Amino acid sequence: MKHHTFSIKTLLIGNAVAGAAVLALQFLFPSLMEDFELQLIDSRFETRQVLGLAPTFSDRIAHVNIDNYSKTESGQPIWAKKTYADLIGKIALAQPEAIACDIMFVDWAEQSGNEELVQETVNAGNLVSPFLLDTKPGGTRAPEALGLDANPRLNAGMAPAASGILVTPFDGLIEQSAGLGFVNMRPDADGIIRRVPVVMELDGALVPSFFLQAVATQLDYDLEEVEVIDQSRIVLRNFPALNERGTGDLLIPLDGRGNLLVNYAGPLELAVYPQSYSAWNLLAADTATDFAGKLVFLADISSQATEYGDASPTPVASIFPRVYIWSNAANMLLTRKFITPAPFGLALVIVVVLGALLALSAWRLTMVWFSMTTLGMLVLYTSLAFGAFAVGGYLLPVLPVLMPLVVLYLFSSVYRYVQLEHHEGVLEGSLRSYLSPRLMDQIRTNPDILKLGGARKRITVMFSDIVEFTAFSDRADPEEVQDVLETYFAGAAKAIFSHDGIIDKYMGDGILAFFENDGDSITSATRAADCALAMQAQARKLNELYRSQNRSPFAMRVGLATGYAKVGNIGPAEKIDYTVIGSVVNLASRLQGIGEPGDVIIDEDTYFFVKDHYLVTDLGPKDLKGFSKSIEVFSVTAHEQTTAG
Repeated sequence: MKHHTFSIKTLLIGNAVAGAAVLALQFLFPSLMEDFELQLIDSRFETRQVLGLAPTFSDRIAHVNIDNYSKTESGQPIWAKKTYADLIGKIALAQPEAIACDIMFVDWAEQSGNEELVQETVNAGNLVSPFLLDTKPGGTRAPEALGLDANPRLNAGMAPAASGILVTPFDGLIEQSAGLGFVNMRPDADGIIRRVPVVMELDGALVPSFFLQAVATQLDYDLEEVEVIDQSRIVLRNFPALNERGTGDLLIPLDGRGNLLVNYAGPLELAVYPQSYSAWNLLAADTATDFAGKLVFLADISSQATEYGDASPTPVASIFPRVYIWSNAANMLLTRKFITPAPFGLALVIVVVLGALLALSAWRLTMVWFSMTTLGMLVLYTSLAFGAFAVGGYLLPVLPVLMPLVVLYLFSSVYRYVQLEHHEGVLEGSLRSYLSPRLMDQIRTNPDILKLGGARKRITVMFSDIVEFTAFSDRADPEEVQDVLETYFAGAAKAIFSHDGIIDKYMGDGILAFFENDGDSITSATRAADCALAMQAQARKLNELYRSQNRSPFAMRVGLATGYAKVGNIGPAEKIDYTVIGSVVNLASRLQGIGEPGDVIIDEDTYFFVKDHYLVTDLGPKDLKGFSKSIEVFSVTAHEQTTAG
């Protein structure tokens, strides 16, 4: 089979259509593979963690956690506002740049302790408080409740939209907080928090997230400098640098829906977040912890808080306090370590390039190598996607690329199979002209019969030729010559195949055929002799017919020789040529040449096998062209069991 029989044009067009169809389905129905793709994102977090390539958590961020220990030691399962106020005051004494208090002190709760909270907020001067936006249609609370009218303006569609304000701290805390940020989080379809909004739009105003407001308060950054380009990019103009270089623009890559993919530093372990402190230890300590220059996140992470929903599943832990989600987002701004999602267009380019390479592989390679190449391509791209995430935080699409490639592989394989079936059908039709049905069945069962180089076998070769055919073809019409040849070849082929012979080739008016033995049974000579006599009987009938039609007489000669020869697929790998090579072929040709019309001339080796089955006449030794010694020659003249001397 030649690989060039496959049309590269058809492959490319077919692959393009198949790939486009899969990409269109993914674009139109993204949820079809979303869950698995999300799991692949989580796998990248796990791989990165194992390889030790996770981002380092900034030493400019600290956590003060109201944990189970704090609740137990304080004797307060539910802390009073006065206790919270004392804790904020104690943290403020440590001189942090900002305190991000992820605790909602709502206005409908117990009022006692409100004054203390407000006073400590005033004393701290840098407390950031949370609130909840209403993202459902029909929100009623106006943004004026938080004084958001001074925030930068946004056009509709530039950021995720809110309809109103759902929950806020009590009024006094709103007024005295250094900043306010929403704490809305929306999990992915599988319930896992992988992304958070950076800003949202409410009544045309920019509303900062809790982590953005916290960092802005820590760095004394003016939110007026926030430029929302679209839901794929936000630029923090003139953002403070971490060194002495002053300020610069910080580009924040988003997921196309206004969300920041959280670059988690790791699970909730002290080795990952070393500046995590128990709130009770801070309250009970005689001296304040040094929080100078830091952003301190304060939250309740106790079992009670978790029970009420202040923890969520993330790629790094099944239960992860939400405050650490916010702090990981803040860490990204301070360290500039973002996860950059690849645009959909990049997936299209990758599929087109890899699809073209796959089509070329299908065209040029064998099926085994094509399959191995495709598998290697899939593994290589998956490894590249995981490596790009681990090293550079670049999120390449995996399933949106692999699925089209798998479809292209299946299409190419089916195309190859159909083409191969067609090619083999044409090939088999061609082989039927030369091989008997029995041998064709053997080849289907054991293709090794056609192995390159062939094998040394004892065979009987038959060479037949029409008497005075050259003179006949010179004087007869071409149509008559063709009719005679077709009739002769058809009858000869039928006889040869019925005796399990193999037609090597047609040579003008001659036929070269050979007969193999069946295993250990030496039958080639007798089958060849029987076939030759049958062909001579057909020739005599054909001669009678032609004479009755006043046409030229018809006669043929046949030569049979038995001996060893090379039999099999001889020649280049691209061409199946089941043939025979050896001196026995030349001998059969010479024997045919010395016979009379209607004769079947055989050599001594053939005589040895047929002498007890046919009437054989000894013609004595003959000098044949191409042979240095005389050859003992015999003639098979009847199909009778007799004895010949």
